[in-house]
Amino acid sequence: MTEPLQPVGQALFHDSSEVELITPEELSEEALIAAVQGVEGIAVRSAKLTESVLAAATDLRAVSRHGVGYDNIHVASLTSRGIPMLLAIHANAVSVAEHVMYFLLSLAKRGRVYDAAARSSDFAMRSSPIAVDIADKTLTIVGFGRIGTRLARRALAFDMKVFVTDPYVSDDLIVESGCIPIGDFRTVLPETDFLTVHCPLNDKTRHMVGADEFSLMKSDSFVINCARGGIVHEEALTDALNKEKIAGAGVDVFETEPPLSSHPFLANKKIYLSPHSAGVSIEAARRMSYETADNLINALQGSINPATLANPEILE
Repeated sequence: MTEPLQPVGQALFHDSSEVELITPEELSEEALIAAVQGVEGIAVRSAKLTESVLAAATDLRAVSRHGVGYDNIHVASLTSRGIPMLLAIHANAVSVAEHVMYFLLSLAKRGRVYDAAARSSDFAMRSSPIAVDIADKTLTIVGFGRIGTRLARRALAFDMKVFVTDPYVSDDLIVESGCIPIGDFRTVLPETDFLTVHCPLNDKTRHMVGADEFSLMKSDSFVINCARGGIVHEEALTDALNKEKIAGAGVDVFETEPPLSSHPFLANKKIYLSPHSAGVSIEAARRMSYETADNLINALQGSINPATLANPEILE
Protein backbone atom coordinates (compact mmCIF):
# COMPACT_ATOMS: atom_id res chain seq x y z
CA MET A 1 0.00 0.00 0.00
CA THR A 2 1.93 3.03 -1.26
CA GLU A 3 -0.11 5.59 0.71
CA PRO A 4 -2.70 5.31 3.51
CA LEU A 5 -6.33 4.61 2.64
CA GLN A 6 -9.45 5.64 4.51
CA PRO A 7 -10.10 3.33 7.50
CA VAL A 8 -12.83 1.39 5.67
CA GLY A 9 -10.32 0.28 3.02
CA GLN A 10 -7.44 -0.40 5.36
CA ALA A 11 -9.78 -2.49 7.50
CA LEU A 12 -10.32 -4.87 4.58
CA PHE A 13 -6.57 -5.49 4.38
CA HIS A 14 -6.14 -5.83 8.14
CA ASP A 15 -9.14 -8.16 8.46
CA SER A 16 -7.83 -10.56 5.82
CA SER A 17 -5.63 -13.26 7.30
CA GLU A 18 -4.03 -13.76 3.88
CA VAL A 19 -2.70 -10.20 3.62
CA GLU A 20 0.66 -9.03 4.87
CA LEU A 21 0.64 -5.25 4.46
CA ILE A 22 3.80 -3.40 3.45
CA THR A 23 4.08 0.40 3.33
CA PRO A 24 7.16 2.27 2.05
CA GLU A 25 8.74 4.96 4.21
CA GLU A 26 8.77 7.40 1.30
CA LEU A 27 7.60 7.54 -2.32
CA SER A 28 10.86 8.06 -4.19
CA GLU A 29 11.52 5.64 -7.02
CA GLU A 30 14.34 4.06 -5.03
CA ALA A 31 12.14 3.53 -1.98
CA LEU A 32 9.34 2.06 -4.06
CA ILE A 33 11.73 -0.30 -5.86
CA ALA A 34 12.87 -1.59 -2.47
CA ALA A 35 9.32 -1.87 -1.14
CA VAL A 36 7.87 -3.88 -4.03
CA GLN A 37 10.40 -6.69 -3.81
CA GLY A 38 8.36 -9.89 -3.45
CA VAL A 39 4.93 -8.23 -3.28
CA GLU A 40 2.00 -9.78 -5.13
CA GLY A 41 -0.35 -6.79 -5.08
CA ILE A 42 -0.01 -3.00 -4.99
CA ALA A 43 -2.66 -0.54 -3.83
CA VAL A 44 -1.64 2.88 -5.16
CA ARG A 45 -2.89 6.44 -4.89
CA SER A 46 -0.65 9.12 -6.43
CA ALA A 47 2.73 7.38 -6.13
CA LYS A 48 4.49 6.93 -9.47
CA LEU A 49 4.72 3.27 -10.47
CA THR A 50 7.34 3.68 -13.16
CA GLU A 51 8.61 1.01 -15.51
CA SER A 52 11.58 0.49 -13.19
CA VAL A 53 9.41 0.15 -10.09
CA LEU A 54 7.13 -2.40 -11.75
CA ALA A 55 10.09 -4.34 -13.17
CA ALA A 56 11.36 -4.77 -9.60
CA ALA A 57 8.03 -6.32 -8.56
CA THR A 58 8.82 -9.73 -10.04
CA ASP A 59 6.04 -11.50 -8.10
CA LEU A 60 3.37 -8.93 -8.91
CA ARG A 61 -0.10 -10.24 -9.77
CA ALA A 62 -2.35 -7.16 -9.58
CA VAL A 63 -2.34 -3.37 -9.13
CA SER A 64 -5.35 -1.51 -7.72
CA ARG A 65 -5.65 2.25 -8.25
CA HIS A 66 -7.32 4.52 -5.70
CA GLY A 67 -9.36 6.33 -8.35
CA VAL A 68 -9.99 6.05 -12.09
CA GLY A 69 -7.05 7.99 -13.57
CA TYR A 70 -3.80 6.11 -14.01
CA ASP A 71 -1.29 8.41 -15.72
CA ASN A 72 1.03 7.84 -12.72
CA ILE A 73 1.30 4.15 -13.60
CA HIS A 74 3.23 2.55 -16.48
CA VAL A 75 0.27 0.43 -17.56
CA ALA A 76 2.06 -0.92 -20.64
CA SER A 77 4.50 -2.75 -18.35
CA LEU A 78 1.59 -4.43 -16.56
CA THR A 79 -0.22 -5.31 -19.77
CA SER A 80 2.87 -6.90 -21.31
CA ARG A 81 3.02 -9.23 -18.29
CA GLY A 82 -0.71 -9.93 -18.20
CA ILE A 83 -1.11 -8.13 -14.87
CA PRO A 84 -4.50 -6.47 -14.24
CA MET A 85 -4.66 -2.72 -13.60
CA LEU A 86 -7.81 -2.26 -11.50
CA LEU A 87 -9.76 0.97 -11.02
CA ALA A 88 -12.24 2.14 -8.37
CA ILE A 89 -14.83 2.83 -11.05
CA HIS A 90 -17.88 3.33 -8.84
CA ALA A 91 -16.31 5.67 -6.31
CA ASN A 92 -16.22 9.22 -7.60
CA ALA A 93 -18.30 9.59 -10.79
CA VAL A 94 -21.19 11.27 -8.95
CA SER A 95 -18.80 13.51 -7.00
CA VAL A 96 -17.06 14.77 -10.15
CA ALA A 97 -20.37 15.33 -11.95
CA GLU A 98 -21.61 17.39 -9.00
CA HIS A 99 -18.35 19.36 -8.91
CA VAL A 100 -18.74 20.25 -12.57
CA MET A 101 -22.23 21.51 -11.81
CA TYR A 102 -20.78 23.55 -8.93
CA PHE A 103 -18.30 25.17 -11.34
CA LEU A 104 -21.01 25.63 -13.97
CA LEU A 105 -23.45 27.33 -11.62
CA SER A 106 -20.76 29.42 -9.90
CA LEU A 107 -19.57 30.72 -13.26
CA ALA A 108 -23.07 31.40 -14.57
CA LYS A 109 -24.27 33.08 -11.38
CA ARG A 110 -20.99 34.96 -10.79
CA GLY A 111 -20.88 33.55 -7.30
CA ARG A 112 -17.60 35.16 -6.24
CA VAL A 113 -18.69 38.65 -7.36
CA TYR A 114 -22.09 38.53 -5.68
CA ASP A 115 -20.64 37.10 -2.48
CA ALA A 116 -18.13 39.98 -2.30
CA ALA A 117 -20.88 42.52 -3.01
CA ALA A 118 -23.08 41.25 -0.18
CA ARG A 119 -20.16 41.30 2.26
CA SER A 120 -19.38 44.93 1.35
CA SER A 121 -23.08 45.99 1.49
CA ASP A 122 -23.09 46.75 -2.23
CA PHE A 123 -26.74 45.87 -2.81
CA ALA A 124 -27.02 48.48 -5.54
CA MET A 125 -25.23 46.19 -7.97
CA ARG A 126 -28.39 44.10 -8.28
CA SER A 127 -29.74 46.86 -10.52
CA SER A 128 -27.13 45.91 -13.15
CA PRO A 129 -27.33 42.09 -13.21
CA ILE A 130 -24.38 40.05 -14.45
CA ALA A 131 -25.60 36.53 -13.61
CA VAL A 132 -27.07 34.35 -16.37
CA ASP A 133 -29.50 31.45 -16.31
CA ILE A 134 -28.29 28.05 -17.46
CA ALA A 135 -31.75 26.98 -18.66
CA ASP A 136 -31.76 26.76 -22.47
CA LYS A 137 -27.97 27.16 -22.53
CA THR A 138 -25.79 24.67 -24.42
CA LEU A 139 -23.43 22.28 -22.67
CA THR A 140 -20.91 20.30 -24.74
CA ILE A 141 -19.56 17.17 -23.05
CA VAL A 142 -16.41 15.55 -24.42
CA GLY A 143 -16.44 11.98 -23.08
CA PHE A 144 -19.59 10.08 -22.18
CA GLY A 145 -18.39 7.54 -19.65
CA ARG A 146 -19.29 7.19 -15.99
CA ILE A 147 -18.91 10.91 -15.29
CA GLY A 148 -20.20 12.33 -18.57
CA THR A 149 -23.43 10.34 -18.42
CA ARG A 150 -24.15 11.46 -14.86
CA LEU A 151 -23.33 15.05 -15.69
CA ALA A 152 -25.70 14.97 -18.67
CA ARG A 153 -28.62 13.89 -16.48
CA ARG A 154 -27.99 16.77 -14.10
CA ALA A 155 -27.65 19.31 -16.90
CA LEU A 156 -30.84 18.07 -18.57
CA ALA A 157 -32.65 18.51 -15.26
CA PHE A 158 -31.66 22.19 -15.48
CA ASP A 159 -33.23 22.36 -18.96
CA MET A 160 -29.91 22.64 -20.74
CA LYS A 161 -29.28 21.51 -24.32
CA VAL A 162 -26.53 18.88 -24.22
CA PHE A 163 -24.15 17.95 -27.04
CA VAL A 164 -22.05 14.81 -26.55
CA THR A 165 -19.03 13.41 -28.36
CA ASP A 166 -17.39 10.09 -27.58
CA PRO A 167 -15.95 7.75 -30.23
CA TYR A 168 -16.58 4.74 -27.99
CA VAL A 169 -20.30 5.38 -27.42
CA SER A 170 -23.01 4.81 -30.02
CA ASP A 171 -25.13 7.70 -31.23
CA ASP A 172 -28.23 5.69 -30.31
CA LEU A 173 -27.18 5.53 -26.65
CA ILE A 174 -26.48 9.27 -26.59
CA VAL A 175 -29.89 10.00 -28.11
CA GLU A 176 -31.58 7.65 -25.63
CA SER A 177 -29.93 9.69 -22.87
CA GLY A 178 -31.68 12.82 -24.11
CA CYS A 179 -28.54 14.33 -25.63
CA ILE A 180 -27.42 15.25 -29.14
CA PRO A 181 -24.53 13.21 -30.60
CA ILE A 182 -21.80 15.04 -32.49
CA GLY A 183 -18.62 13.88 -34.19
CA ASP A 184 -16.00 16.57 -33.69
CA PHE A 185 -16.79 18.80 -30.71
CA ARG A 186 -15.17 21.71 -32.52
CA THR A 187 -18.11 21.91 -34.93
CA VAL A 188 -20.46 23.07 -32.16
CA LEU A 189 -18.08 25.37 -30.28
CA PRO A 190 -19.56 28.51 -31.90
CA GLU A 191 -22.89 27.72 -30.19
CA THR A 192 -21.51 26.20 -26.98
CA ASP A 193 -22.06 28.06 -23.71
CA PHE A 194 -20.20 25.58 -21.49
CA LEU A 195 -17.51 23.11 -22.60
CA THR A 196 -16.44 20.34 -20.26
CA VAL A 197 -13.97 17.49 -20.85
CA HIS A 198 -14.22 14.01 -19.37
CA CYS A 199 -11.58 11.85 -21.02
CA PRO A 200 -8.19 10.42 -20.04
CA LEU A 201 -4.94 12.27 -20.72
CA ASN A 202 -3.00 10.66 -23.55
CA ASP A 203 -1.23 11.58 -26.77
CA LYS A 204 -4.56 12.19 -28.52
CA THR A 205 -6.13 14.34 -25.81
CA ARG A 206 -3.14 16.37 -24.61
CA HIS A 207 -3.85 20.06 -25.34
CA MET A 208 -7.03 18.99 -27.12
CA VAL A 209 -8.60 22.31 -26.08
CA GLY A 210 -6.20 25.07 -27.07
CA ALA A 211 -5.89 28.32 -28.98
CA ASP A 212 -7.70 27.03 -32.08
CA GLU A 213 -10.63 25.84 -30.03
CA PHE A 214 -10.88 29.03 -27.98
CA SER A 215 -10.94 31.06 -31.20
CA LEU A 216 -14.16 29.24 -32.16
CA MET A 217 -15.95 29.92 -28.88
CA LYS A 218 -18.24 32.76 -27.87
CA SER A 219 -16.94 35.61 -25.74
CA ASP A 220 -19.53 34.76 -23.05
CA SER A 221 -18.76 31.02 -22.93
CA PHE A 222 -17.00 28.97 -20.26
CA VAL A 223 -14.61 26.00 -20.09
CA ILE A 224 -14.46 23.41 -17.29
CA ASN A 225 -11.73 20.83 -16.72
CA CYS A 226 -12.24 18.28 -13.95
CA ALA A 227 -10.51 15.50 -15.89
CA ARG A 228 -6.72 15.80 -16.14
CA GLY A 229 -4.30 18.69 -16.34
CA GLY A 230 -2.95 19.05 -19.85
CA ILE A 231 -6.17 18.30 -21.73
CA VAL A 232 -6.88 22.03 -21.71
CA HIS A 233 -3.81 24.03 -22.75
CA GLU A 234 -3.05 26.23 -19.76
CA GLU A 235 -1.22 29.04 -21.59
CA ALA A 236 -3.91 29.16 -24.28
CA LEU A 237 -6.64 29.34 -21.62
CA THR A 238 -4.87 32.22 -19.87
CA ASP A 239 -4.53 34.03 -23.18
CA ALA A 240 -8.19 33.43 -24.10
CA LEU A 241 -9.35 34.87 -20.78
CA ASN A 242 -7.03 37.86 -20.92
CA LYS A 243 -8.17 38.69 -24.46
CA GLU A 244 -11.82 38.06 -23.53
CA LYS A 245 -12.24 35.32 -26.10
CA ILE A 246 -14.17 33.42 -23.40
CA ALA A 247 -15.74 34.60 -20.15
CA GLY A 248 -14.37 32.23 -17.53
CA ALA A 249 -13.26 28.76 -16.52
CA GLY A 250 -13.49 26.14 -13.80
CA VAL A 251 -10.24 24.23 -13.22
CA ASP A 252 -9.73 21.32 -10.83
CA VAL A 253 -6.55 19.90 -12.39
CA PHE A 254 -3.17 21.29 -13.39
CA GLU A 255 -0.33 20.09 -15.59
CA THR A 256 1.97 20.36 -12.56
CA GLU A 257 0.42 19.77 -9.15
CA PRO A 258 0.53 21.70 -7.00
CA PRO A 259 1.10 24.64 -9.37
CA LEU A 260 3.88 27.14 -8.75
CA SER A 261 2.89 30.25 -6.82
CA SER A 262 3.54 32.23 -10.00
CA HIS A 263 0.99 30.24 -12.02
CA PRO A 264 -1.29 32.75 -13.80
CA PHE A 265 -4.46 30.85 -12.87
CA LEU A 266 -3.97 31.66 -9.19
CA ALA A 267 -4.41 35.40 -9.66
CA ASN A 268 -7.12 35.25 -12.32
CA LYS A 269 -10.53 36.13 -10.88
CA LYS A 270 -12.26 34.71 -13.97
CA ILE A 271 -11.24 31.18 -12.97
CA TYR A 272 -12.79 29.09 -10.21
CA LEU A 273 -10.18 26.67 -8.84
CA SER A 274 -10.07 23.56 -6.70
CA PRO A 275 -7.04 21.41 -5.74
CA HIS A 276 -7.73 18.27 -7.80
CA SER A 277 -10.55 17.55 -5.36
CA ALA A 278 -13.57 17.15 -7.65
CA GLY A 279 -13.71 13.43 -7.01
CA VAL A 280 -12.76 13.54 -3.34
CA SER A 281 -15.92 14.20 -1.40
CA ILE A 282 -16.26 12.54 2.00
CA GLU A 283 -18.49 9.84 0.53
CA ALA A 284 -16.29 9.33 -2.53
CA ALA A 285 -13.16 8.93 -0.41
CA ARG A 286 -14.82 6.17 1.56
CA ARG A 287 -16.09 4.42 -1.56
CA MET A 288 -12.71 4.75 -3.26
CA SER A 289 -10.85 3.34 -0.29
CA TYR A 290 -13.17 0.36 -0.03
CA GLU A 291 -13.11 -0.40 -3.76
CA THR A 292 -9.33 -0.12 -3.94
CA ALA A 293 -8.85 -2.73 -1.26
CA ASP A 294 -11.76 -4.91 -2.38
CA ASN A 295 -10.60 -4.97 -6.02
CA LEU A 296 -7.09 -5.97 -5.02
CA ILE A 297 -8.09 -8.69 -2.57
CA ASN A 298 -10.55 -10.18 -5.08
CA ALA A 299 -7.92 -10.16 -7.83
CA LEU A 300 -5.37 -11.92 -5.64
CA GLN A 301 -8.04 -14.51 -4.87
CA GLY A 302 -8.61 -15.05 -8.59
CA SER A 303 -11.76 -12.95 -9.12
CA ILE A 304 -11.70 -9.90 -11.42
CA ASN A 305 -14.60 -7.71 -12.51
CA PRO A 306 -13.75 -6.92 -16.17
CA ALA A 307 -15.44 -3.52 -15.87
CA THR A 308 -12.76 -2.41 -13.40
CA LEU A 309 -9.84 -3.10 -15.75
CA ALA A 310 -7.83 -0.28 -17.26
CA ASN A 311 -6.18 -2.90 -19.48
CA PRO A 312 -8.97 -5.31 -20.47
CA GLU A 313 -6.80 -6.69 -23.26
CA ILE A 314 -5.10 -8.93 -20.71
CA LEU A 315 -8.28 -11.06 -20.70
CA GLU A 316 -7.64 -11.95 -24.32
